[in-house]
Amino acid sequence: MSKDRFNLRSFTSFSLLLSTIIMSWSGIILYIAPAGRVANWTNWKLMLFTKTEWQAMHTIFSYLFFILFVIHLFFVNWKAFLTYIKSKIKTGLNRKWELAAAIMMTVVFFIGTLRSWVPFGPVMDFGEKVKAGWEKTYSNPPVSHMERYTLSQLRSTFPGITPAEMMKVLNDSSISVSDTSLTLEALAAANKIAPIRIYEVLSSVFNSSKTSQPQGVPAGVGKLTIKDVAARLGKDPSDLIRILKDKGVSATEEMTMRSAAEALSVSPHDIYGLIEGK
Repeated sequence: MSKDRFNLRSFTSFSLLLSTIIMSWSGIILYIAPAGRVANWTNWKLMLFTKTEWQAMHTIFSYLFFILFVIHLFFVNWKAFLTYIKSKIKTGLNRKWELAAAIMMTVVFFIGTLRSWVPFGPVMDFGEKVKAGWEKTYSNPPVSHMERYTLSQLRSTFPGITPAEMMKVLNDSSISVSDTSLTLEALAAANKIAPIRIYEVLSSVFNSSKTSQPQGVPAGVGKLTIKDVAARLGKDPSDLIRILKDKGVSATEEMTMRSAAEALSVSPHDIYGLIEGK
């Protein structure tokens, strides 16, 4: 009869195993997933799930793992754990070297990750290269995180075009739109398409290539070099280099926005805004 009773110990052990597998696998997926601006813009999916869904799974199962760990340690095995602690208080710790080694390894991994020591830094650099590789297959939005724009905010991209006109074009293209205050992301989700599809429809009708370029910080600005930004803004690279030099940054044409930002302890967006405003 006792064999038919629900066994909390077995339940916790199986749940911990499954949570570990899902948490680890989702972590690997997120390690190689494209940047959010690309994933959200193109509705990127891997193994049926979007990046947002993978992030949600990783977060929720991390919480579940922690809860199961607490149950496993303090509810299922609390007697054995308490007995072990009491015995070590009386007799002392016999595995001092093992404890010291575990602490040392944890400290090395912790500091090494923050300082980008080898091999931790190269591991993260490899992940960034894989992420960047997706951009050869999937399109970047004209402006970083453009999926958060509403039709009203797209007026800067399509000068002279009203939100009502955009809404009519989308509805005529079988993309249902009833509220111009909704973001492209929300409209895309409601119509089961990617935000880029909405932009493509509007661009094909209003021919944005012949109008002014979208205002704002370009997508992936951190990877742009001084030379790239100068070309985008129609400025001389030497002028941008001089602006950064005045701020104490020894820049070259091949320096990226991210490197310049790190030198000033600001974001690449801030550097772009500084250069654009001069």
